[in-house]
Amino acid sequence: MRLNVPAGTRTLTITASGGTGNADLYYSPTTWATTTSSTQRSTGTGNAETLTVANPPAGYNYISLYGSQAFAGASVKVQY
Repeated sequence: MRLNVPAGTRTLTITASGGTGNADLYYSPTTWATTTSSTQRSTGTGNAETLTVANPPAGYNYISLYGSQAFAGASVKVQY
């Protein structure tokens, strides 16, 4: 996902939840977030994942879900 973050944003909170399986959450401020190219990640069990980014840069930021095992029905919510 690509998210356009407004200038002056102090905190970006990204939450994944719901569904079944095990989705991991990845974030990058500059390029598509992958398992090998991310600045933050949450890789707990299940789909309940949260990342908090302090002072994210304005403009496009990138969020990805990758399954460490098959997953379905997960939702992603972003707050700033």
